[in-house]
Amino acid sequence: MKRWIWLVVLTTAMAAATAQEPTAQQDGLQMILTQQQQLQRDLDDGKTSGMTTRQVNIIRKSQREVFAVTEGKTHLDQLTMEEKVRLENALERINAEVKGTRAGQDSKQVCWREKQTGTTVNVTRCGTEAEMREAREGARDFLERPKVCGDRCG
Repeated sequence: MKRWIWLVVLTTAMAAATAQEPTAQQDGLQMILTQQQQLQRDLDDGKTSGMTTRQVNIIRKSQREVFAVTEGKTHLDQLTMEEKVRLENALERINAEVKGTRAGQDSKQVCWREKQTGTTVNVTRCGTEAEMREAREGARDFLERPKVCGDRCG
């Protein structure tokens, strides 16, 4: 299992920090695909190292996302920004399940595209799962506050 943690971490690092050369980008994408195919073979052979059925299913679903996003691509720079976000998120989900801890889940990096108010420009934001949950809760609290408060406002 430790071997897979290292491979998944390496895969994530390669996806996030690709070099500018086409050959390095091709090698990075090829490395991601090779590692995911090996992980898939190990899961098919029953080498789950104590993972629950739920964890294996999450990994398999995330791997389908990785293979769908990279289908027909030979370089990481051939991916659109949305595809890069999907790929990064799928690799992070796999990494978190291989680690199998709550801390791994909370420290998982996720990215999302947001529309900015007053413009048509989309912005990519990234943060940990815990930061995203905290932002969601803050937004929910803001929406639940009374809009007209009368005498109760300070």
